[in-house]
Amino acid sequence: MLKFETNRLTGVLVVVVSAFVLMAPAFLNGFPIVYSDTSTYIVSGFELETPFDRPIIYGVFLWLSSLAGISLWLTVLVQCLLLAWLIHLSIHRFLDFGSRTNLVTLLVILFLSLFTSVSWTASQLMPDIFTSIMLLSSILVLSTNRKCGLRPLIGLYIIFFVSAAMHMGHLSFNVGFLVAILVLRKLKFAQLQKLIPLAPVLILLTLSLATILTMGSAFAKSRNAFFMGALVEHGIAKKYLDQNCEFTQYKMCIYKDSLPKYAWEFLWEMESPFYKMGAWTETREEFGEIIRGTLTSPEFIGMHLRESVKATAEQIVKFKIGDGNGSFLNGTLLHERIAHYFPQELSEYENSKQSLDQLFFIETANMIIAFVVIVAFGLSCLLATMKIQGFNKLFTLILLGVIVNAWVCGTFANAIDRLGSKLIWLVPLLAIIGLLKFWQTKSRVSQTNIPHIVSRSDNF
Repeated sequence: MLKFETNRLTGVLVVVVSAFVLMAPAFLNGFPIVYSDTSTYIVSGFELETPFDRPIIYGVFLWLSSLAGISLWLTVLVQCLLLAWLIHLSIHRFLDFGSRTNLVTLLVILFLSLFTSVSWTASQLMPDIFTSIMLLSSILVLSTNRKCGLRPLIGLYIIFFVSAAMHMGHLSFNVGFLVAILVLRKLKFAQLQKLIPLAPVLILLTLSLATILTMGSAFAKSRNAFFMGALVEHGIAKKYLDQNCEFTQYKMCIYKDSLPKYAWEFLWEMESPFYKMGAWTETREEFGEIIRGTLTSPEFIGMHLRESVKATAEQIVKFKIGDGNGSFLNGTLLHERIAHYFPQELSEYENSKQSLDQLFFIETANMIIAFVVIVAFGLSCLLATMKIQGFNKLFTLILLGVIVNAWVCGTFANAIDRLGSKLIWLVPLLAIIGLLKFWQTKSRVSQTNIPHIVSRSDNF
């Protein structure tokens, strides 16, 4: 009993230390990393108002985790504790190092924090890290056997549901990810029909659809605008308007020859046609009609498919940190809202490296991250050919998650580095787990003098 309690206490200590390791970019910056959208989340949580363009859940989380305005450092700490616990649980689930598992967890998180995008995303006051938390919790659910008990499983389902409700893009991600798993099971790909039970997939899918109850208002207000932004960037909107403006009275026809190049310019630049047409409320009906028109014409359906493939490929190779993390000082909404809701931290915020434009290490960090991702992907593909026990299933789930994320972001929003960096760190984690499993298998074979180095079974 004493040994069990000691191991449990050691595990808790490892998770706490790992969380502080994941907070390294925030410590280096002198304040949690912020983004322009951070201001919207702050005000939505404190005023309990659902914004036009996003759910209220992350705002409420920010209010709760900061203890109603005591400190934004607490929000980052909670994010990192959740992520550290899930990585810790993953190491325990997929590897077997006995009493050394806690040390392995700490070393793995240290490596990931130094050489991947995970610590930057986890240190940011944005819901981006909850995409990783959501995907990891779903993978753990799909990899849980009956011996693990009911309580941990229920905990993972709760974390999954709350994470899924943090961002509107999570609904499309989960539907794409889970439906793809159902299709792969049906095709008997990588023996997934044996390795992944049907019940948890359906439960996760049901929970994903249930998040509509928490984000329905924002989804109804903004889905047409976000998709129109993607159509503008992909060139579909311009072509459709060219063909139809002489027969219709769309407001957008006036601007068809001056549409911005990128979705983010269309949606967030105040001089954009979007705002001249009335922004979120006044454009909803017209955008919906144009979108339906492109989705019901064979010519434009083909264009949608081509642009979707192109945008997905573009998003997969975009995962630099620092995207959009500029300086937000006097005259910005973020500065105003931190001054209002967190006045005790305003000086710290104003003197952070980000506010002073002193994040000089980002370029070097991005070169290291790109190198690590490329090497990790190559190693993972090589390890997948070796039929290492349990690895192919994990390989399939993580790579599927990265691809679906790229598809959702590229197709329905826009391909930018921030949206890629939030999940790409899972590829190095995959490679590390694969290498450690290969080393474990080889060591066991050497000890037992068995000529075959891998198991034919792919069960965890």
